[in-house]
Amino acid sequence: MTTLKLQIDNEDDLPELEAIFIRMGVRFEVTEDEDDDDWGDLPEAAIEGIKAGLADVKAGRTHSHEYVMAEMNKKIAEYRKQNGR
Repeated sequence: MTTLKLQIDNEDDLPELEAIFIRMGVRFEVTEDEDDDDWGDLPEAAIEGIKAGLADVKAGRTHSHEYVMAEMNKKIAEYRKQNGR
């Protein structure tokens, strides 16, 4: 028996890959790569914050750069108007 380890960057491709392996009769196992050693010497709070941000991205809880900049420009304009600048 030969073992082949694959790493994919786009999880959206996983269902298609699984279907191909099933058609080929290949036994496989899908695992999450959560090697905490890759975080270096980051504090645990920073790691948890990054993981929470990645979960937000995966769930679609994000705003585009353009949207954020437009909102900030509105707030800056309001501040200037209120403070005579």
